[in-house]
Amino acid sequence: MSRAAAQRLALATALAALSAAAGAQSAPPAVFRGSTPETAIVLPGIADEFHGVAAEHRYVADHFAEWHIEYQALIDRNDRRYDLIGLVKPDGSKLTVYFDVTDWLGK
Repeated sequence: MSRAAAQRLALATALAALSAAAGAQSAPPAVFRGSTPETAIVLPGIADEFHGVAAEHRYVADHFAEWHIEYQALIDRNDRRYDLIGLVKPDGSKLTVYFDVTDWLGK
């Protein structure tokens, strides 16, 4: 197994463990950090896309434990790049979280 494949497997295992260990969580408020491009989450210390995407998924697991990722998309707005992560709860509730990825996208 290559080093990159081993890292991806370790990341997936860690995310699954975090998700399983997390307790119940109520719905976030209508406006929260990451609810719009203007409030997009900037993750500190990210050097490249591999670590950026992993950090986004950790953030989601830590802050939205009951939610599952439904989709991920990239948009451009006002000379910035954003990852949109669409989340869905088991009850069908949906939510979009914005991450500002301008500083590490493509690295």
